[in-house]
Amino acid sequence: MKSLHLALAVVGTLAASPASAAEQRINIGVGELTCPTCSYTVAAAMRGVPSVEIIDFMEGEEFGTGTYIVAFDDEAADQDMIVEAIRATGYSADIVESGDF
Repeated sequence: MKSLHLALAVVGTLAASPASAAEQRINIGVGELTCPTCSYTVAAAMRGVPSVEIIDFMEGEEFGTGTYIVAFDDEAADQDMIVEAIRATGYSADIVESGDF
C-alpha cells in the first residue's frame, strides 16, 4: 500500500509540474553598425525583449555588418519580436542561416 501511495505521489508531482519552455537559438544579421555605440544600442534593444540572451557576436565581412547569435525562451518571445526591436532602433536586421555569415 505504501508503494501505491508513493507511486501516486510521484505521478501527481510530475503531472503538476509545468512543461518547460524550449530555448531557441537564432542568428540575426544586422547592418549599419558604423560606430562603437551601434553595437551597444542593438544589444540593449534585444535585451529589452523578455528572455533574450546574446550568446555571441561576429563581425561581418563588409563594413558595418555583423551577426548576433541569440537565445530566447519561446514562451516569452519570438524571433519577430527580437528583429522588430532592432529595426525600431533604426538598424537593418534579418534572420540568417548559420552558414550565411
